[in-house]
Amino acid sequence: MTERTWTARAAWLVRRLGLRHALRTATAAVATLALVTVLALPQGYWAVVTAVIVMQANLGGSLWASWTRLAGTAIGAVAGALAAHWGGQSFLSVGLAVFATLAVCAAIPRLRESSRVAGITAVIVILAGHPGTSALTMGMDRFIEISIGIVTALVVSAVVLPSRASRALEHGLATVFDDAASYFALVVEGRLHDDYVERQVFAIKDRILRTLARCRELRRESVIEGRGGDEGTLRSMLLYRGERLFEHILAMDHVAAEWRGQGLHRHLPEELTVLEGAVAAMLRGLAAHMRRQGPLPETDTLSVAVGKAREKLAAIRRERAPAAYDLSEVMHFFSFMHGMLSCASDAGEIVRRIRAFEEET
Repeated sequence: MTERTWTARAAWLVRRLGLRHALRTATAAVATLALVTVLALPQGYWAVVTAVIVMQANLGGSLWASWTRLAGTAIGAVAGALAAHWGGQSFLSVGLAVFATLAVCAAIPRLRESSRVAGITAVIVILAGHPGTSALTMGMDRFIEISIGIVTALVVSAVVLPSRASRALEHGLATVFDDAASYFALVVEGRLHDDYVERQVFAIKDRILRTLARCRELRRESVIEGRGGDEGTLRSMLLYRGERLFEHILAMDHVAAEWRGQGLHRHLPEELTVLEGAVAAMLRGLAAHMRRQGPLPETDTLSVAVGKAREKLAAIRRERAPAAYDLSEVMHFFSFMHGMLSCASDAGEIVRRIRAFEEET
């Protein structure tokens, strides 16, 4: 086994087990603890807890978590301080502070995720106070402690084994295209050979859905990192095209799952098989290129396959072959063909867009 293979496997194991994230989170916790110890903060553990909470798998995620937690903490600290100042440590103060805090967070869409943190902060400011310590001081102390934890986590996220959301997004999109190729092949084979494997189809469909959802989050986090511009536009295009591909294959999947037996597809089995192979190969080559594992695939083979499929469709129409089938079969067949040709069109367009971008840069 070569050194490169060992390195690749070690990198895969690190990603698989989340060792990079574990090391960065542990570093942030220790650094924060050391800092609050030097500053002699009375309840510095809140800073350590915050550092662990806001440390995400990439810098963009950490920035997003930091911003929402800081804003939520500020709202909770203000609400708790005001309620304690007017009502002391009473049932009414706690209820009003939590209600006001959660209402404000709910009114601001980007702060809804931090509503729990904000509510906890409000309760702590009211109930954790000591005689002779004002509620305002308590609120300010919590805010400072949490700010220290956030800043430390961000510094560690940017310096210690930094991971970027933009790169994670590229890997996620590559996975989408790889899985889309497998999903496409399963559906076409299921229709051509009347061998629809429902369990396999469900598993890969679920995996694509989850990967696309994660890619949307990574897209948001990459924007927060400041990774916009032309590269950001390209990544947005890839995500959009990946979602379109998935929708086209879903439509094909519906036909393959519900419409079995002999049909119009038996008039062009060779053309459909060639087109299936060309589209799947294009998507897999695209995924490999996005992982820096191969060149950008050429579109010639795909174009030839699409051309032959369209020629055969035209011949079928001229021969009036659809007249021998009922309307449902005809509609399902042309819906299936539309999905296949749309997938081919999207795959080719993705490659052309990437090639144009790479040539410009």
